[in-house]
Amino acid sequence: MDKDILYQQEKSVFIMLVLAILWCAPNLLLAFMSGSLVLTSDIPDNFRIILTNILSWRVLRSIRLGRLHGYDYGTDKLQVFAGMVCSIVYIMTLFLIAGFALIRMVKPATMNQSFTCIGAVFQFVLFLVMGWFWLKNKKLAHKQHSPVMETQWRLNRGDALSALLCFASLILWLILKEWPWAVYIDPFFALLFVCFAIVSFTPKLVAEVNELLDRTLHNELQLKIDRRLVEHFHDYDDFHGVRSRRAGERIFIEVALSFAPERQVREVSRTVASLRDGIQSDVPGSEARIVFVPCAEAKLPTE
Repeated sequence: MDKDILYQQEKSVFIMLVLAILWCAPNLLLAFMSGSLVLTSDIPDNFRIILTNILSWRVLRSIRLGRLHGYDYGTDKLQVFAGMVCSIVYIMTLFLIAGFALIRMVKPATMNQSFTCIGAVFQFVLFLVMGWFWLKNKKLAHKQHSPVMETQWRLNRGDALSALLCFASLILWLILKEWPWAVYIDPFFALLFVCFAIVSFTPKLVAEVNELLDRTLHNELQLKIDRRLVEHFHDYDDFHGVRSRRAGERIFIEVALSFAPERQVREVSRTVASLRDGIQSDVPGSEARIVFVPCAEAKLPTE
């Protein structure tokens, strides 16, 4: 792995984490003083950004420092579980905001013009910042494949579009505030934001739940492994099965083989290296390991 690109990825996520933390106080103040539900809906989104970036930064830093190696799927499971909890809390908060928006539809309330104007400016700046991180992190993800960065730039894209939606709603209210029906603009856009966020995050939540379940490989991937085993059919003496496990974006594969004692170490090593590299090439994001089973065990009766 290119350590320089890994450092750039880690640095980009860390900078965004710091900016999200600094945005907390102004975000809370503007939402409270303006009385805007649209700005209020940005509060849980801000906390979601902080939690997501903490997890992403921790993973990227661990990879760069070489702390994630071998079959460390326990760490991946922990990251997925933490992400799932964050997603659930975020969606529950959005439902709460949707409830307030419906109440505001029935009982409209006025907003503070000055703080709403300031909030609109901040949302436009947020759109520019998130748009910049969107393009930057997408470029970094393409330089060196990283499931974390792939997720990151897609989240940045959603955050940029959400900020643009908030900005549009606030500007629309400022322009049309003299009209009686303008009081419905803010709760309407708040509901629109909630729907957009829930639709965006529900597939992610479902995927995270699935990742927590121990799953074997799909048939298509299993066939790829079988084809590699067939290619090396004469290079090993017995086959004892394949074990696989998925953790986050990584797939761990164990192939148990036996080799006759008379085979040379050089020959066995060449077979193991070729089989391992072939499986990892055929199954993206996989880590293959060849497990040696003594030939004597191959002759034992199975239960």
